[in-house]
Amino acid sequence: MRTILLLLFFFSLNVAFGQKFLQIEKVHSPKTKKYYPGHEITFQVHGGQWYTRVIEDISYEQNLLLFPKDHVHLDSIAALRFYDRQRWSRPLSNQFFNFAVVWTAYAIIDEALRDDRFENIEPATYTVPASSVATGLLIRHLFKKKTYRFEKNNKGEARKWRLRLLDLDVKGELKKP
Repeated sequence: MRTILLLLFFFSLNVAFGQKFLQIEKVHSPKTKKYYPGHEITFQVHGGQWYTRVIEDISYEQNLLLFPKDHVHLDSIAALRFYDRQRWSRPLSNQFFNFAVVWTAYAIIDEALRDDRFENIEPATYTVPASSVATGLLIRHLFKKKTYRFEKNNKGEARKWRLRLLDLDVKGELKKP
């Protein structure tokens, strides 16, 4: 067991020393998002044109994102857009779906126990669950993309989001004293 843990430890050290990634940081916050070579990103250049490309490599020295056919300088990126659902939107839409199921179940039980079974169905029996499902689908659709805009103030500092390239590749050897 110790041998396996030791091998995993050395493997994780090897992986940690050769990382290059694009990092989005929120100003004055420790939260970051990292995107490695192989990830697909959608970005907008300062001219207003949107592109979707897969990151092939990162050139930290030249401050470039390298793609299979071209490259982009990091300072020319005005915004990044990601099509990940917001963390809160999926559970909220699931609650709307659950509400529709429960409402339908109670409405069917109510209709079955009444004297005039299934003759005069109330409009709320089907409109409330239908509107609940529609609201859940609308929430999932509206909140599935997020755009990070990289604007600077008069001093040249980032306002809300900062974009950085990082290379954690350790070059050099340890010297014995």
